[in-house]
Amino acid sequence: MPDYEKLKRLCEEASSISRTVIDDFLVYYAAFRDKQDREFDVRIERFRAMEKKMPAAWTPSVKMQYIGHRLFKQGGLIHKYLRSEDLKNREAEELNFLQELSASPWKFSFSVILDHPAPDFYEMEDVFRGEQYLLYSPAVTQTLSDHPVSLWFNLIFYNGSCWQTYGPLTGLQSYGPDDIFFYATELNESIDSDEELLEDVEKNPVPYMMLMSGSTHPILLQSGYEAVLIKGEAPLTGFDFQTMKNDFRIQFDSGVFKLSHKTLSDPPHLAEVYYDEKESVLHASAMTDYGYHELIGCLNGYGIDFPIEPDIRIHPSLLDLIRKLLNKKVNLFPYNHLFEEKKSPESEEFLAKLNQVLSMALPEINAGRKPDAEALARKLDLDPETVRDILDNVIGRVDKLKKDGPFGHGPEA
Repeated sequence: MPDYEKLKRLCEEASSISRTVIDDFLVYYAAFRDKQDREFDVRIERFRAMEKKMPAAWTPSVKMQYIGHRLFKQGGLIHKYLRSEDLKNREAEELNFLQELSASPWKFSFSVILDHPAPDFYEMEDVFRGEQYLLYSPAVTQTLSDHPVSLWFNLIFYNGSCWQTYGPLTGLQSYGPDDIFFYATELNESIDSDEELLEDVEKNPVPYMMLMSGSTHPILLQSGYEAVLIKGEAPLTGFDFQTMKNDFRIQFDSGVFKLSHKTLSDPPHLAEVYYDEKESVLHASAMTDYGYHELIGCLNGYGIDFPIEPDIRIHPSLLDLIRKLLNKKVNLFPYNHLFEEKKSPESEEFLAKLNQVLSMALPEINAGRKPDAEALARKLDLDPETVRDILDNVIGRVDKLKKDGPFGHGPEA
């Protein structure tokens, strides 16, 4: 069993020397000599709108992390600098430290915690490399005290005995490996493997650093099920969908069949099947793992050889993050619009009147006064009972917010 007290002292010594020779010297040296700060500025310009929404200290800290990576990555600048006269004047302890660090390239790691064997020590697994390693990081401990983390994105270095983090940590609450891989393919469509994803991070980690802007997105639950966007497809020819009428409602429009399951297509699972006649491809999707797996089981019960594992499994908030960061709108379900129910002019007018009720009533409610439901109903030509139901619902929600506060219930007494 490792001597964690001894390891901790070694890690603290490494951190101390690192602050002196890397943070206070090498980072600035690389910025001056090789314009690494400007390289970072050019690469983050694409994300300037989101960067401005981050805490003030975030940009300087990730810039230092970026330069640290350029220094010590595989084939990094440190190998050139160690031969320079500027570094030869440093203390022998510092030079030995840099020589040791240069022997093991620094790397960005998407990882999960496997075990917590001692305070501030964590057994980690890199989800794309499949490697396990011992990490010392008080910052991980601090982050976990603030919120749960599903996946970490950290720059790590080897001190000769275990790994440590350098720079800010990105602790993602709701995203997993599938989300990261999907994000990477939206960044670079040529990525087709974990190895290519890691190469992309090595070339330019800035887009992955920007995942920090979505780190607080929580896992969403619907009726006790985790909300996820799941999609798979399989080739299919010569199948008679009419044989599936016992389990599915079948619709057809513009060369596309839609199969709605009699129970799984309802919330929260929202499982659906589409078949494109022209492409001879069957598409399956759902909003929960349970819904998807049950849907595939049902399809395969009819003799369809549909893969159990989906092609895509991501969290809904990732699509919004991609829209904000990459200015891309991803449409995972291109056939949905063919079967959307058209709203009648009468229903559109009714919805508009309901919105008017809310806009006219909210100022009164916020002022602590109860709106006159009958007067609003007469003015908008609506049923008074309908207006009263709407107002009672809104007043109830406002009262609950005032009672709980903007972030829900406070800590338990």
